[in-house]
Amino acid sequence: MIEALYEIGCIQKPDDFELIEGIGEGYKHVFKIRFNIDDLDSVSYCDINYEEYDKNKKLKYFYKADKGNGVNYTPTAKITDIEKTFHVKVLKSVKVFLDKNKDSFSKKDEALLNKINNVIQNDKDKILGDLISFVKSMDLSVAKKSETEIAVRDGGIITLTFIKDNTELYVGDLDAFKQIFSGREAYRSYYFKYGVESKSDEKQCYLCHKITTVLGFVDTYKFYTVDKKGMVTGGFEQKKAWKNYPVCLDCAIVLKRGREYVEKSLKFNRFCGFTYLIIPQLVYPDKDILQQLLKRMNNYANFSLNQTNSARIETTEERILGELSKEGNIVSFNFIFYKVANSAFNILLRMEEIAPTRLNYLIEAKYSIDKRNIDIFKEIPTKKEIIKFDFSFQFIRRFFGNNKIEGNYDKDFLLILSNIFTGRGISLEFLLNRIMSKIRNDFLNKEEFSFNVDALKAYKIILYIKEIKLLKGGMFKMNTKNGQYEEFFNENGIFDHDTKKALFLEGVLAGKLLNIQYKNRGAKPFQSRLNGLKIDERVAKRLLSEMINKLEEYKENYYRKMEESIGLYFINSDFAKFSINELSFYFTLGLTLAGQFNKEEKENEEVGNE
Repeated sequence: MIEALYEIGCIQKPDDFELIEGIGEGYKHVFKIRFNIDDLDSVSYCDINYEEYDKNKKLKYFYKADKGNGVNYTPTAKITDIEKTFHVKVLKSVKVFLDKNKDSFSKKDEALLNKINNVIQNDKDKILGDLISFVKSMDLSVAKKSETEIAVRDGGIITLTFIKDNTELYVGDLDAFKQIFSGREAYRSYYFKYGVESKSDEKQCYLCHKITTVLGFVDTYKFYTVDKKGMVTGGFEQKKAWKNYPVCLDCAIVLKRGREYVEKSLKFNRFCGFTYLIIPQLVYPDKDILQQLLKRMNNYANFSLNQTNSARIETTEERILGELSKEGNIVSFNFIFYKVANSAFNILLRMEEIAPTRLNYLIEAKYSIDKRNIDIFKEIPTKKEIIKFDFSFQFIRRFFGNNKIEGNYDKDFLLILSNIFTGRGISLEFLLNRIMSKIRNDFLNKEEFSFNVDALKAYKIILYIKEIKLLKGGMFKMNTKNGQYEEFFNENGIFDHDTKKALFLEGVLAGKLLNIQYKNRGAKPFQSRLNGLKIDERVAKRLLSEMINKLEEYKENYYRKMEESIGLYFINSDFAKFSINELSFYFTLGLTLAGQFNKEEKENEEVGNE
């Protein structure tokens, strides 16, 4: 993956100030703390001024954040709470900039920065008061949870500007700031961190293979870390971190260009709620082919970012994977799922070298199962939308989500996704543990619609994982091939054991009984006998006799052949081979699909939603 970033970086145009960052989205307002610097001996605070944010002024605002929560590298800061931002990010910014870069300034620039810092410190109360008053006067202040915290409507930044000869200069206009970011010393963090210097001369660079000085702390993406000694080779000495990943400065700068391009142009939104990057990697480097490929992928990314409707998002995910699957075997793709928290880029999942043929295989498997069992997976129209059962990764996310009620299953979802893309097995019990937890919750809360939808989507998930040959556990060779329900079981290939067939038909019988009860009594009291859908051998065998007795009691036992089949399947069953979740799942499917089975006698019967 690093090589792929390097190739992308190699075809990007160099920038004079590559370490300077864009402010990003969501910041409309710029509040300028202005100083008069006409006379070095009488630098003074002027006032607060305003302009609307202009993305073309990146090198004016000269924003460079600190990776932690401390003072930024430059005196420009994004506003969270006005007072906190001023005290943490602005008040000490010039002093910290001086200290970090001592011995790098001319005497004139050092004197100017010291004067500016002194004015900020001496006039800090007035500056903060003016700033808050100015924001309020523009009706841009927004109260946060605490009454003392004030944010800015539509987002804003604070920066410094300087009046000289009646001209307003920005941070990026002053040589005192620019010179630090224009020389090679600007990249000091690539070899100096944690109070330790890690670099070595006359060593081979991992990327360009030249014999040169290599650096130890080039962390384009943090695939490994050296903040803990156990992650470092070379006798656990951080100063020898260059042995882990030796990269020269020129290549480190190229990698930075590659990363910036990827995060700007190859960012995709909302894959089941996650933001992700796709980094192409050619089998053989070719700049022309890479440029053409990046142009196409940029179009896919723009299409992804513009989608907001949930149904369109699902279609977009499928379309993007479909387009990538057509690229041929000259390229593979690296996926990085991530989140940004407190300005920190946190990788949640990375999948490397996924071939177009693999993507095509996954897509074709989806189309294959969507063509089958159409009667079972009929669309369900509702007032808000039409519920469809064409497989989507959103089906998996439905069970492995992240919410306050059910909990955070992000890691489990991403693990399943990774296994699907890379071809590693997925445990049936692992899937059913979450699936049955959600379905049981639907059942106990009497959310019948959600119960049916969840059961069908869960079934589609199992069919898909089985189709791509990754399902581990729960599969057997067919052991009985006779009986009136075998056609259905043959069409639905997961019913490959008599125990599964018995539990499924028992679920169907339970559905029939509940519908009859609802028709006669307007209620379904037998639900309380289903043990909260925790079905084991004891419960399963108890239910059969109880349901037969109830149907006879209602004089509506139209299912004697089904009852006989269940009994025969029970004879050949081996409950020890199945977990409670598995047994419960097959019973649940029967309960959901009861409407697929007609009664066995000619008397007319209305059975509710059958």
